Amino acid sequence: MTFKVEGREVKDYELSNKQLVKLVRSEYITNEEREYLTKQIIDRFSYNMNPNEGENEDDVFVRFFSNFVNGKMTSPRHIANRMAHEHRYLQGEMFKVCMAYIEKLEEMYANGYYDARNRYACETSSKIIKALNEINWPY
Repeated sequence: MTFKVEGREVKDYELSNKQLVKLVRSEYITNEEREYLTKQIIDRFSYNMNPNEGENEDDVFVRFFSNFVNGKMTSPRHIANRMAHEHRYLQGEMFKVCMAYIEKLEEMYANGYYDARNRYACETSSKIIKALNEINWPY
């Protein structure tokens, strides 16, 4: 289905979550369109927020976060600033995830498991871990 959003025609699969909700709440669509869009919202929610077969909650988060950084994120610095306003305990837990990710990227770099797309991340992670090892950081 195609819908008119902000003066242009948009296919249903191109609609952002925000646009989907706005359309469902709109008085300018038919009941059939509203039912169709509501089903789209439920399908997206089910995919984005629930484990698929063989997945756990960690897998759901990674899939959701990957989708977020692949087109929905406005600024890594803004995200970091918002994370820094979370509860102090949660800041510590998020830091542990960041460090474990840096360690994993360093391992990938050491094993040559990278290419031009993630070279900077892997190479920089290697430098970070090397610097931390030089000061005997206990992580």
